[in-house]
Amino acid sequence: MNRNQTFIFYGLSAINIASGLLETEWLGYITKPLLMITLAVFYYQHTRATFSKRDRLVLFALFFSCLGDTFLMFQQLNPDYFLMGLGAFLLGHVCYILLFQQEGKSRHFRWLPFISYACLLLFFLLNRIPADFKIPVILYSVVITLMGIRASERQVNDKSYEVVLIGAVLFIISDSLIALNKFVVSVPLAGLWIMSTYVVAQYLIIHGLLINSMLKNH
Repeated sequence: MNRNQTFIFYGLSAINIASGLLETEWLGYITKPLLMITLAVFYYQHTRATFSKRDRLVLFALFFSCLGDTFLMFQQLNPDYFLMGLGAFLLGHVCYILLFQQEGKSRHFRWLPFISYACLLLFFLLNRIPADFKIPVILYSVVITLMGIRASERQVNDKSYEVVLIGAVLFIISDSLIALNKFVVSVPLAGLWIMSTYVVAQYLIIHGLLINSMLKNH
């Protein structure tokens, strides 16, 4: 990702976060769906000359993330929108899992931190989640944990590996904050922390994938 693209994405992210802090809903409705669309456009600009099935998976991941962002904007109107957002993000994570699997092999000792964290999180959540939400939340926890594990197993350039792994960990943190804020305790400035970790996570994953893609094609 070049400097101008980075500036545009983080500028748009800052506007979206500010719209939440200032409770300017109309601005949030405009900017939030644009975040992943912008990343997708930038990714395609860098990969269109050698566009492959791998790149298609990345765009699908960003599409489902955009869909998830959109559904979650309306969760206060109907609880079903939260579950729909969860489902969309789950599909996005599945795309990342399939992508990461193509770039690495199993290193079982790297599973432990991710599985331990997921168990700890579910320990705090399960007794507080309404019955209708328990299975979707458990399934989502399994999928996002697997996404983190697969990110940790990639056999690629060191820079790409580190950037994507940090992004995957931040994604897990962002989703954890959503769950804790919704079901356990009101997190101070939740919108700020959730969106900050989320946009940085997605940027780092896409940037790290582009680093690897450019190295492979040169």
